[in-house]
Amino acid sequence: MALLKPVLVAAATVLVAVTAAVVVPASPEGDAAAPPAPPASAVFHPVVREAAARTGDYAAEYTVYRPADSDRVRGGLPVVVFGNGACRHTSNDELLTLETLLAAHGFVVVAIGGFDEPALTENGSPEPAVITDAITWAERENGRRGSALRNKLDTRRIGVAGHSCGGIEALVAGADPRVKSVLSLDSGFFADGTLGYGRENLRKLHTPTLFADGGPNDVAYANSGENYDLVTVPAVRVTNPAAGHTGFVYGQRDGNPDPGVREEAARVLVAWFDFTLNGNRAARGYFLGAGCGLCVTPGWTVTAKNF
Repeated sequence: MALLKPVLVAAATVLVAVTAAVVVPASPEGDAAAPPAPPASAVFHPVVREAAARTGDYAAEYTVYRPADSDRVRGGLPVVVFGNGACRHTSNDELLTLETLLAAHGFVVVAIGGFDEPALTENGSPEPAVITDAITWAERENGRRGSALRNKLDTRRIGVAGHSCGGIEALVAGADPRVKSVLSLDSGFFADGTLGYGRENLRKLHTPTLFADGGPNDVAYANSGENYDLVTVPAVRVTNPAAGHTGFVYGQRDGNPDPGVREEAARVLVAWFDFTLNGNRAARGYFLGAGCGLCVTPGWTVTAKNF
């Protein structure tokens, strides 16, 4: 399941479109049966990065990554809200590449942090409202006159994700009934409730949840595994010990620059939300079943339960 080579966005810039040709076999019944949607990994849209319209009093400012050619997309686009490591609520440079790639594969990403804020070494505390307010923002934009996203979102398909401290925010926000999928990246609740949220919150999850971590050198490794063991929802845990705590985000393998690690992490993100928000069977096979796609990718281990 190869991702196409990404082109990074600059501020409020539309990229040159790159699309993958998808060949659908002819239906024996002619046009009566609609062809299945291609997997998200086979699609690559130009992406716009822009400031979220300030249409309400929210817990944070947001930056939006969206397909520039959304008029050509059949049906509404799923939404993924992304929280930053260190619970950075002002800047949002950390996950720029992953968020751009996710949007390029057909998702609208609402990132915590202001569009034109400089890169900051900010360290905050978990505020799950920054995630749930972003969902409310998306719902309002979908119906607001003048919105570039008006009637283009499918607010029945909303995922939440976060890295490190932002993963705790996403896990808490996963209790929201509007959420249909959760992704915890190098994160998890501490046994003693450090940062203000304990593992009792895992009982509030009601949707499929993915825990991704960078192995024993990842400071979140123990929490990731122990949280996975405790959840009762359908769950997957994926581990790549070469990544450590930030390799998925910054493209590092065993502490050395290697963008391939980040590309592999992007495949995981795209496939997870394609599976859990879009119901794509090919994406499901990336995580589940004998010889699953990620299972046979060198360096990765995969476990799953409750499916």
